[in-house]
Amino acid sequence: MDEPVIEVRARFADGARAQQAADALNAWFRWILDGSAQPTPSLLEPLGVCTGDWAWALDDVDWALGPHARVEGPDVRVSLETHDTHLQLSGLLRALGARAVRIVREERDPDDGAPDEA
Repeated sequence: MDEPVIEVRARFADGARAQQAADALNAWFRWILDGSAQPTPSLLEPLGVCTGDWAWALDDVDWALGPHARVEGPDVRVSLETHDTHLQLSGLLRALGARAVRIVREERDPDDGAPDEA
């Protein structure tokens, strides 16, 4: 069964902070996808978060594909195929300094199978 496509949207104080958060998240995603090698690298510490508190392994996530954080002004957007990992990701975004976090689920149209934003 396909995982639903979820977009997590986080608003930061400014574009510079959003870019720092996205860069840290993308390095963190890559570390997880590469097998979460020990020792845990200091990927999130520049933003005041202990990476060790978020030391996930592939077994801890339900991503069908590795997510990628992208920046649009003060916003960071992460699209991923998941049932529940987006909830923990929302918590991480808040810890990284997001002022607001929104979750958007793309619904699939049963007639054509194409996703529609809900």
